[in-house]
Amino acid sequence: MKAGILHQLGTNPIYGDFENPQPQQGQLIVNVKAAAIKQVDRSKVAGRHYTTFASLPVVPGIDGVGTLPNGDAVYAWGLTGMFAEQAVIEDGRYTPLPKGLDFALAAALPNALVGSDMALLYRAQIRAGQTVLINGATGATGKIAVQMSKYRGAQKVIVTGRNQAVLNDLLLLGADEIIPLMQDDETIINQIQESFKATPIDIVIDYLWGHPVELILKAINGLPPYKITIVTVGEMAGSTINLPSGILRSRMVQLLGSGIGSLSKKDIADYLETELPAIFSLAAQGKLVMEVATFPLSEIESVWSRDETSGKRNVIIME
Repeated sequence: MKAGILHQLGTNPIYGDFENPQPQQGQLIVNVKAAAIKQVDRSKVAGRHYTTFASLPVVPGIDGVGTLPNGDAVYAWGLTGMFAEQAVIEDGRYTPLPKGLDFALAAALPNALVGSDMALLYRAQIRAGQTVLINGATGATGKIAVQMSKYRGAQKVIVTGRNQAVLNDLLLLGADEIIPLMQDDETIINQIQESFKATPIDIVIDYLWGHPVELILKAINGLPPYKITIVTVGEMAGSTINLPSGILRSRMVQLLGSGIGSLSKKDIADYLETELPAIFSLAAQGKLVMEVATFPLSEIESVWSRDETSGKRNVIIME
């Protein structure tokens, strides 16, 4: 079969021929139709992820969309890599796709939901009527976080980012207020504090970490005590922060992380079974929007390093 093949950690997958996977008892073959290039895939291929490949060469790709032998279209996590014409999945551990849902969109949504909706539900434990600040909302996952915050009943959604055009677009997706990060530090801190005074912030979903989170913490430190849960999902602005102990001792700040390692297998299985079908239906109806850029499997080597443009998730389509 044709596949994107990783020969050495730190290099891009290369298009070529790879042995077809063989399902064992309790497993199924899926004819892959689409698989999104996600940060977790890039990290594993680069050798920087906390999970590793058993051996090389290997086909990467943790999840994707395909058809079962009976023709049903499904989303599933692969027991073998999904950047290939065929993959093996666990029998019964898949989510059927509703009619009308584009394969590329279906492939791109779940990972964005893990980094947004699952963070809101399982880590922040969002409740209707709360206010959510999404720090670094201009990427693909941040855009989904805006929409899912509203879907989960958020009263107000505040977004930050460095791309003014995308920030403006987020207002059309449900954001109520934008805080550009191109401003000087004091202006950003003051804007966060003024927003808080109008509507106290309950949850911060953070995709940046680094200096932008330090600014949020400084803003919180200058406000009356109020319980705030900060959930870090990414580190696009840096992997470390300067965190004075006094902030945690004098303010009701809860710092959490959200990722594959901090979400239990039960949480993920429950989400795929109970939440994802309804969200797929929303997307099929055009009520949940996510932009994707599609590329053929034969271009995987060059596309692998391509940046996402204006929050569009890159998706590989099997020819």
